Amino acid sequence: MRAAIYARKSTDEPGKAQEAKSVVQQVAVARAFAEKRGYTVVEEHVYVDDRISGAEFEKRRGLQRLLRALDPVPPFDVLIVEEQKALGRETSETQY
Repeated sequence: MRAAIYARKSTDEPGKAQEAKSVVQQVAVARAFAEKRGYTVVEEHVYVDDRISGAEFEKRRGLQRLLRALDPVPPFDVLIVEEQKALGRETSETQY
């Protein structure tokens, strides 16, 4: 299976260890997850938004690139994220 990765972190994440905040760390964990399951990470479909809130949608360049890649047919089979909230904080927009 072809896998894409999306990683995002806010500027402030109280109560979370510094290394867990890193988008680099999130991507590394996602790669390990993909490898364990036999997925192939498609390098041009690793999307990152660093230091931006999950409540923001329009200004997240990585997320916007990801959304554009989905049309007309997604170039990957699965999307790996550390947590669903990485995609967004606003339920209605995240579900869309």
